[in-house]
Amino acid sequence: MKIPRSLTLAASLFLIAALAWPPGALSATAADPLEAMKNESYAYDVAFLWFNRLAQARLSFFPGEKEGTYRAVLEAQTLGLAATVTRDRSERHSSLMERLPDGRLRSLVYESQASKGRGKNREDRTSRYVYDYDRGEIHRERVKRGQESRETFEMPEGGFFNDVLTAFYNFRAGYFGEIVPGGHYRIPTFSRKGPSYIIVDVYHEAERPPLGHFPRGGLLCRVEVDQEIFDTDDGAVFVWFDGQGRPARGMVENVLSLGDVRGTLR
Repeated sequence: MKIPRSLTLAASLFLIAALAWPPGALSATAADPLEAMKNESYAYDVAFLWFNRLAQARLSFFPGEKEGTYRAVLEAQTLGLAATVTRDRSERHSSLMERLPDGRLRSLVYESQASKGRGKNREDRTSRYVYDYDRGEIHRERVKRGQESRETFEMPEGGFFNDVLTAFYNFRAGYFGEIVPGGHYRIPTFSRKGPSYIIVDVYHEAERPPLGHFPRGGLLCRVEVDQEIFDTDDGAVFVWFDGQGRPARGMVENVLSLGDVRGTLR
């Protein structure tokens, strides 16, 4: 059986990225929540159908080369039989961000890279957003099969944008409000379609959908991003945090009508 790309790293990376969102505990306990997250690194296993370890992934957050900047990196690699049938697919998403005087992070450069195959049969694809706040412009650059394309957009008013990784850390630090059951959060971002939002909904216990992958208790969230980010079907995943506030499980439900992609903190 040939596994479509959206069943491998696209869904896997989307799931892993969402799993990195904890339920706001840091913002309540740390004097500087971003500094408290500095140099952390999470490892995850992803399962689908008979593949108990479809892919492995890691998300890291560390200081940038320039003072006042940070970098987040999310990377994944298919494993075993899944790697064979997907031609050794790998993906890497990285964000360079700067810290504003009020403590928030804003995106400077967001880049995603995907590859498959080996040697002369290797295929690479790169997409990059560059935020030029001085000029009020956002530049989108793409390289696919050796062909380059560039677009420039006028930066909308506000001058504060979150790529998907920057959004994760601002959310975790509590810059979009305290994270509570019943909370609804709209995080400003930018895609090829223009200004948009990353949407996060936190369920009350009594309102949870009947998803068997998640135990009782803890905290269940639904996270929605633009499909462009990880090339997913509907841009949404479910994330469950255990009683210790750890991002312990996640799921992309019924991918391509074949089954659920499930992620577990290693």
